[in-house]
Amino acid sequence: MKFTAVVCILILLKTSTAQVATCKDDANANTDWFFVYKPPNLLNTKIMKSEGNPTWNPSARNIDQAEVHSIFRTMENFIQDQPNIKVLAYSDNPPNLPPQNEKSKAKVHSGADDAAAWFVHTVPKFLAHLGPYSWPAAETPKGHMFLCLSLSKAHLNSVAKAIRYQEPFIYANNLPAALLNLHNELSNLAKGVQIRVTPFLEHAKFTT
Repeated sequence: MKFTAVVCILILLKTSTAQVATCKDDANANTDWFFVYKPPNLLNTKIMKSEGNPTWNPSARNIDQAEVHSIFRTMENFIQDQPNIKVLAYSDNPPNLPPQNEKSKAKVHSGADDAAAWFVHTVPKFLAHLGPYSWPAAETPKGHMFLCLSLSKAHLNSVAKAIRYQEPFIYANNLPAALLNLHNELSNLAKGVQIRVTPFLEHAKFTT
């Protein structure tokens, strides 16, 4: 399976308790992290999530059935028009745009208020910002992986710096200046400031 990528960082400025940025399972319950695997030629997926003894289990519905799938649950505020959601999204093969000649080959989505949901996946042109939840039929024959991590807002700079090393193509960004002023590395990522001095490698720890 070729690992191509989209990265989206959702930053949720929380003004409503009904809106949060965190990983969600099929039952819409918060979870520290999850993996979802879609096998080749199938739409039914398996999920492994944070719990006492994580194991692979069938997802509640196929990946093309939005309402009760963990991916839709997690990314619902990304694909809907929520004025309190602030987002930065990047991809080498973004939705509604031609493929980009960028070094990044990862697909990710993340979100934050007190916390952030960092969602990474391998599906080209999947999950357009403010677009419908629509599974690309051309990707059904292929296997794909999805990873979501719920992170503290304290980790935003570390996540942003790690992404900067990929030199991504940013295709959506509505982060306000007030937020960027609080997170220097996030500001550098949003503005496309490239890393041109050593070290060219970053090691970081994230706690979910």
